[in-house]
Amino acid sequence: MIKKILYAIINILSVVIIIAAVFVLLIVVMTKPGKTPNIAGYMALRVTTGSMAPTYDVDSLIIVKETDPASIRENDVISFYSSDPALSGAVNTHRVVSVSQDGDNYRFVTKGDANNVVDRYDVDSRDLLGKVVWSSLLLGKIVRLVSNPLIFVPIILVPLAIILITNLVKTISYARKIAKDEEEAAVREAIQYIREKNKNASEDGSEDEK
Repeated sequence: MIKKILYAIINILSVVIIIAAVFVLLIVVMTKPGKTPNIAGYMALRVTTGSMAPTYDVDSLIIVKETDPASIRENDVISFYSSDPALSGAVNTHRVVSVSQDGDNYRFVTKGDANNVVDRYDVDSRDLLGKVVWSSLLLGKIVRLVSNPLIFVPIILVPLAIILITNLVKTISYARKIAKDEEEAAVREAIQYIREKNKNASEDGSEDEK
């Protein structure tokens, strides 16, 4: 019984993983080059430097929500495309120190919590991705492990492939069994029909002799 329950749980997890992987793949493929993949205005990013420690340690998974630049306030933590040449337009996540407005355009002065000085380059509202609304260090470490091919292949991909192949073999075997049972049932019905027909014929013959 326990074995069946564990097997059912593994099957459910495998299906969930496949659906999630396909979903993420579609999101990535449909995302325009140079843009960050997002789902319903939410983006998942992983912290790769210690500039925001201890608020967000390295490997933390952060959820960023697309936000109207006009609603960004001081002390908000935002993610943005950095204009720092050293980062080559990479996504950065820092805390807003001050906000200024020039017409419909906003500019944000940012600073990493672990840094001693503010960022050299201000953030233009056009480069804003959104505001950080949630984070998890544990999930971030799990994502990092899963994204490592040396771990993903032997621990996740291989067992998943085995489960899928096993399920496929069982499905084929079950389909053959159903087909065989249906065939045997059809044969039994045919034999029963012939017997009844012969029986009726015999009874009719006996009545004629009388």
